[in-house]
Amino acid sequence: MKSLPLPSVRADPAPPLHSALMLRALAALTPPPGRSPLQSLLIAATLAATLGWIDFVSGIWVSLQFFYLVPIVLAVAWLGWRTGCLIALFCVAVRFAGDVAGGIFQYVEPGAIWWNRLIDLCVCFILIGIFHTLITLQRQLERRVEERTSALRAAALAHRRLEQELLTVAATERNSFGQELHDDICQHLVGTALAAKVLASRLADHDAPAANQAQAIVALLETGADKARKLARGLLIADIPPDGLGEQIAQLATEASGAGIVCRFHEQGDTTLDNTDATGQLFRIAQEAVRNALRHAAPRQIEIFLTGHPDAISLTVTDDGRGLPPPDQRGAGMGLRIMSHRAAYAGGTFSAGPNLLRGTRIYCHLPRLPGPS
Repeated sequence: MKSLPLPSVRADPAPPLHSALMLRALAALTPPPGRSPLQSLLIAATLAATLGWIDFVSGIWVSLQFFYLVPIVLAVAWLGWRTGCLIALFCVAVRFAGDVAGGIFQYVEPGAIWWNRLIDLCVCFILIGIFHTLITLQRQLERRVEERTSALRAAALAHRRLEQELLTVAATERNSFGQELHDDICQHLVGTALAAKVLASRLADHDAPAANQAQAIVALLETGADKARKLARGLLIADIPPDGLGEQIAQLATEASGAGIVCRFHEQGDTTLDNTDATGQLFRIAQEAVRNALRHAAPRQIEIFLTGHPDAISLTVTDDGRGLPPPDQRGAGMGLRIMSHRAAYAGGTFSAGPNLLRGTRIYCHLPRLPGPS
């Protein structure tokens, strides 16, 4: 039999170009860990001095005023607005020195030069205030996102712990109920059947019709004891050994075949799981799927496929019954939700839908845990 295809996983779309550029810009405005404030100050001052030298070489008629914003912005982002103001003063001084060295007083009146530099300084101070506000808001947003992310992780961890506790409590209660059913109810039914056998043997010589009725009661009691025993066995299955999943599901198929239908089990590949808990959850999904089919779908046959892939195990249960009703017409049953919950708890995915021709298809994909490196 061919192995079932693994579910395809759609890759996340690539982030927009402007988002990537913004992330790079924000990363550049964040000082690397381990860099001292003095080193950051020297980098900004060196960049400003380099721009002043380029400004001098290019002449007084080529303005590099816009590029002086780079060291100013870096100083604000790395060291704060006060240092940004200091670098702004240094940039204006460097530019003024370059213009003086280039002989600007031969072409422009001194008053105009001083006025232009004063305007440059005021513009720098305004931009420093804007940059400082934007950077502060961005970092506050990053802190809030980090806090919310930490809170979500803590909530997810608490939710997972609660799920584990609920499953543990449910398993304990199920085992307790199964044990009581096996030790008390089954034994009571067996004892009642024995008493009815004794009564039937005593009535056989005196009242044959009553003896036959007593034998019928014995048969009913034995059937009830057998059903209770099977129910108790299903409740008492707690831990399944890693290599015993196929055997347990095969036995489940055999028991289901006794209900007047054909239930076949197919196993392919390595179906061993290292996690005993995940093995138990996968068996419970198969058990619940078969029970749901028997209770609600009235199938003629059920097929159970357990396939081992190199990096995962897949479980598929199909039937030829009535199929699933539309979501808005389904009752308040818990079967599908319980199976989905078990699959998610074990780290897998779950889906339920129509079979290829008729009936229902239950599918669970459970990745294997990575082995030790």
